[in-house]
Amino acid sequence: MPTAVSVRSATHTDFSAVAAMFEDFFAQHHRWHPDQFRPRLLGFTPAILQDWISRSTNFNLVAEVEGDVVGFTSGGSFPGVGNDFMFPRPGVFIAFVVVAPNLRRRGIARALFGAIETWAADQDAEYIGLNVSPLNDDARAFYASLGYDINSEYRTKIIRRVKRFEAAP
Repeated sequence: MPTAVSVRSATHTDFSAVAAMFEDFFAQHHRWHPDQFRPRLLGFTPAILQDWISRSTNFNLVAEVEGDVVGFTSGGSFPGVGNDFMFPRPGVFIAFVVVAPNLRRRGIARALFGAIETWAADQDAEYIGLNVSPLNDDARAFYASLGYDINSEYRTKIIRRVKRFEAAP
């Protein structure tokens, strides 16, 4: 049964819910890429969320179900990339999409993407881009269902291991 989802601009009062979803996001990505992601989110503060919200070229949206914040997305517009072979095109880049783990597959991310696409159209963007882990089969299938194509492959190689210090719980 579909869930009634509303999407609105994020506010500073959404910090706790957003931070909890980021905790799940980082734990999941750490399992896939332990050399690139910490097991826990460190350093995300209300001031950082407020800074993101204050930027006029960014979007920071939350999804609500029955008054509870259950999804978050952040990103922004940029002038686009170009080189000798192609023209720069204005675009939108999605930095994060997170949904509460117990409410996935209920239309929350789809509602967030609808709002992102509206925002991008209002910015006169020509495309929307995002990164996804090649190990995140669910997200890759979801993005494909929305019409997002793979148009490049970004690769990394860890050449120096960085000692990670964990914050006390």
